[in-house]
Amino acid sequence: MSGLMETEVLIVGAGPVGLTVAVELTRRGVPCRVVEERPAPRESTRGCTVYQRTLEVFDAMGLPVDDYAAEGARMARRVYHLFGERIGTVDMAEPRSDRPYPLVVGQNVTERYLERRLADMGVPVQRGTSAGAVTQEKDGVTVALHHEGGRRSVIRAAWLVAAQGAASGVRDSVGVAWREWRRFAGLRMLQIDARVRLPFALAPDEAHLFFGAGGHVGCVPLPDGRHRVFVVRQSAGDAGERGDPAPAEIAAAMAPLCGVDEVGLDDGRFAWRVRLQNRFADRMRAGRVLLAGDSARVFAPVHAQGMNTGVQDAFNLGWKLAAVAGEGAPETLLDTYEAERRPVAEELLARTERSLDFGVQEAPDRDQLLAAIAVNRPKRTQLAIDYPDSPLTRDLLGGTAGPQAGRRAPGRWEGRWTLLVLPGPRPDRRVIGRLMTGLDPRVEVIVDVDGAASSALNAGPDAAGIHLIRPDGHIGLRGGLEHAPQVAAYLDTVLGPVPPRNRSTA
Repeated sequence: MSGLMETEVLIVGAGPVGLTVAVELTRRGVPCRVVEERPAPRESTRGCTVYQRTLEVFDAMGLPVDDYAAEGARMARRVYHLFGERIGTVDMAEPRSDRPYPLVVGQNVTERYLERRLADMGVPVQRGTSAGAVTQEKDGVTVALHHEGGRRSVIRAAWLVAAQGAASGVRDSVGVAWREWRRFAGLRMLQIDARVRLPFALAPDEAHLFFGAGGHVGCVPLPDGRHRVFVVRQSAGDAGERGDPAPAEIAAAMAPLCGVDEVGLDDGRFAWRVRLQNRFADRMRAGRVLLAGDSARVFAPVHAQGMNTGVQDAFNLGWKLAAVAGEGAPETLLDTYEAERRPVAEELLARTERSLDFGVQEAPDRDQLLAAIAVNRPKRTQLAIDYPDSPLTRDLLGGTAGPQAGRRAPGRWEGRWTLLVLPGPRPDRRVIGRLMTGLDPRVEVIVDVDGAASSALNAGPDAAGIHLIRPDGHIGLRGGLEHAPQVAAYLDTVLGPVPPRNRSTA
């Protein structure tokens, strides 16, 4: 590459996705810069539902999650209504997680905590700066930057991450097609944060979903006493539907779907008409340019999964890019980013379509609604997301008890490779010693001497074996105590070999 590289990774976009990538790189010692077109931090609540797996990720990243959660509202239950009748309540608790409940908090707060974490590590966000043309070379990228006041500059980096959102100029500049998965013709979504007046009270820790003829309404509690209100309904056309909606328009659309004569919306803010569409980029990697979050795909926001899925994209990408850029891992590791995250997005795109189609029926069926609730609940938390077909997944034990390779390992993991050893009820010290000999120094070893990990993994009290846990908390390899050689071979393939002199001989 001609000229000196000014940073290892340039990240375009300082929303939750770009900031997550930046934190993951920085805490692993990989130099990065973050540029953001907005001159000031976000003020709006926008993506405000933070599910359990995302809270786990923030824990692993070193955010003060207890302080963060104190600024939000806990969503303890979801209450479902059909034609004005309350038909069911779902407890949102997830006992498999250290963060058992979803959090409702403004995206402005989420970005503030992420940006503060990044700043504490010495990386400020460069605001009022947008990315222009991108030129790729064999070993890096050159990016034109446009600054406030009309100044222009050029930056060279080894890698570029586009986290700009759906209107990604970087994606377009490198020639990645942006295809429409589905446009929801005839459907309209209205949204506002407001204090809701109904004939009955909405508890501060309950989200309410109302299904009626031709549409549905959601009321999600915000920490300031308002609710995030959204209305999805069939619409005959665009007549009179321009600009931000007035609270009265939203309230009038809500009333028949909630089965009441009148709805009041007070102290409203951030009202907008949401464009319902599903889109996907053809690729999530184009050479040295990687797309994350809404730059790679955009969902109609009926499941409140866009920001959560974007953070998971960034968390998945962050450790892989750090390994390649900072530790010399083979670039093929970056190809597993799309291999793992694209199927997750495709499943969510399909689920979004099913939910929207069901949610605007003229006569939604009670039993079908209850069945859909039961199916979707575990998927919302994102704890059930796994990578069984990933190139990084090796399971040497078949269908035995406990989570198989590719699944999330319960518990808190500190963002590095960890070999969890379950010694069994009669541990053989010689076997454990042989397991430790020549172990890759990039791996921390935890021997489950008290059985706590076996219990958390639901592996059974007599389980003996190994779980190689990836930096993102998913199980990369699972095997028996005799499979230590396969661990070394696996890591050499994924991360590249370690020089023999650097291997442990303990």
